[in-house]
Amino acid sequence: MKEMSRRRFLQAASAWAGGIVLSGALPKAATGAQPAPLLPSTLDGTRRILTPLINTYARLEDDAWALMHGVRAMGPGFSIKGANAVDLLCSRVLKRKRVAGGSYLYMPVEQEGHSNAFLKTVLEAGVSPSHRFKLDGRRYTIGDLVSHAKGLFTFDPKTIDRDEIAWTLIAFSLQIPPSHDTWTNAYGQRIRFADVVRFGFDTLDETTQEFRRAKARGVMPEEKDAIMAFTCGGTHLVYGLASCVGNGHGGEELRRRLKDHLDLHIWRLHADGYLMERFYRQATPPPGLERIYDLFFRDAVIKFYGHSFEILSYVKHRRLWTPTADQAHAIERAGVTLANAVKGIEGVDLFEFRRTNLRLFHLLVGDSCHAYHGIHMAPGVNQV
Repeated sequence: MKEMSRRRFLQAASAWAGGIVLSGALPKAATGAQPAPLLPSTLDGTRRILTPLINTYARLEDDAWALMHGVRAMGPGFSIKGANAVDLLCSRVLKRKRVAGGSYLYMPVEQEGHSNAFLKTVLEAGVSPSHRFKLDGRRYTIGDLVSHAKGLFTFDPKTIDRDEIAWTLIAFSLQIPPSHDTWTNAYGQRIRFADVVRFGFDTLDETTQEFRRAKARGVMPEEKDAIMAFTCGGTHLVYGLASCVGNGHGGEELRRRLKDHLDLHIWRLHADGYLMERFYRQATPPPGLERIYDLFFRDAVIKFYGHSFEILSYVKHRRLWTPTADQAHAIERAGVTLANAVKGIEGVDLFEFRRTNLRLFHLLVGDSCHAYHGIHMAPGVNQV
């Protein structure tokens, strides 16, 4: 591949880092052994590296996105300058929207990144719906935020952004009982959550067709599948649907569909890595961008595995899926790759990139928080 311009290279590297990566093809797993634990022992030292990184770079009073990810990693006790991060975000970042005569709280998407990302983060961290906070001198609860999110949520399968539903799936699955999953939103539209969940599964089916065909043929894909254009390679959608199943939505039918996609995700540990390795092997960064190139690559590794271990830890805790011996071996190898990628960013001054490349700064901080959560998902600490 010819040398890219600086602009084109950064765009391409950033796009890949926004997707997924594996830093090497996985060998064929041994068979016959009992499945290994879902969290490889190779990750034992990774938390030691990530903890000070998160405590340094996610504790930013003027960066809601980073602060929210600190809560994702460390739980509801995460604080800055003695102030609780959740309360600070609620009191300083939430806004009001008027709809049909009613007033609804929400967090602007430019702050939280995706619709209801903040809400699902605090709920998953175990913040009670009865938790109180102040905004402009008035008292609200997290439960109010849930109610308002339901009021503002609209659903039209023909027009909805399919990449934006993952965070809403998580938040609503935690607060909407399967037996009472229908409501009328602020615009007068009747919403049935079961329809949204099924739409999520249909989306996952549609966007992984090429990968599933390649998996069935036993070959590596030649191109990205549509799912790789989703945020973090679609890992949020897989996790969101796992949350729905884990909270009782969809019954046995969706539990079986989830299992099929978890099996596919383990296959992707190899397949996505094959595609990513090919890209990074062929791309030549412009002179002076070699360090940026390496960090985008390492972040892509941390992103994929961090989010993947969130999925795997969740389904393990909720007893939704058990890996085969081959899959357990692939997961073990994934732990090695994640550990090595994290070691590669140890000691890097991320504030340097906050000044010169905010996109890369946010990627490294956010993905480190997800990786920490994935390897240290502890109910009662940072997981409901």
